Amino acid sequence: MKNQEESYIYGRNPVIEAIRNDAPIEKIYLQFGIDEKLRNDIIIKAKKKKINCSQIDKQKFLALEREITGKNNVSQGIIAIKGTVKYFTLDELISNSFETTKNPVIVLLDEINDPHNLGAIARTAECSGAAGIIVTERNSAPITPTAIKASAGALEYLPVAKQSSVIQTIEKLKENGFWVIGTDIEAEIAYDELDYETPICLIMGNEGKGISKAVAKHCDYTIQLPVLGKVQSLNVSVTAGIVLYEILRKRNILGE
Repeated sequence: MKNQEESYIYGRNPVIEAIRNDAPIEKIYLQFGIDEKLRNDIIIKAKKKKINCSQIDKQKFLALEREITGKNNVSQGIIAIKGTVKYFTLDELISNSFETTKNPVIVLLDEINDPHNLGAIARTAECSGAAGIIVTERNSAPITPTAIKASAGALEYLPVAKQSSVIQTIEKLKENGFWVIGTDIEAEIAYDELDYETPICLIMGNEGKGISKAVAKHCDYTIQLPVLGKVQSLNVSVTAGIVLYEILRKRNILGE
């Protein structure tokens, strides 16, 4: 894992130079309200290099800035996140997943925004024997030192693929024998009703919105966890943990 100083670049000129020199930038955060000309200049340069930019409100940006620098108002409203892991291609992830089991599990994270949730899910996935995780290129938390710390080091070992289209990824997984299961609070099937005896892709959706209707339509099944209290839903990392260990429990019963 790279140290924190190596994993972030901040400030107008350092970020522009990093883009120009093809530094391995995973994502650029821009604070709402910075100079429009500067913002557009960064976005245009980043787009040419296929680097994702995200504009966030001042409160969230200042929290990120404090985490990185220990100070505020030192980054000119621009922070670039450098890649900290080697990404696998989807073909590599699928091929490798069948090396140790005939029924691998892959976890697809559809727009998970919080690096703590990303790390927590990765930790549980690795502990439960999942073959890897897939993250989306847009609207997803980058794999930063914060995510790696939250994973308790699991992201150092767990293969990760990054994909631009969730739908195309689902279709590719289906072509390779995976059954695609999405978690959805509105689903009619409970998480413990399936037997999970096939290769599984488990889709976890955005913390606030869950999986989209388009993604749900492409799933073979959508499942829900019962919520009996006044709070309407569980944290996404908790949900992932429950389902992953239910898969493990069912497979032990089935002799997998």
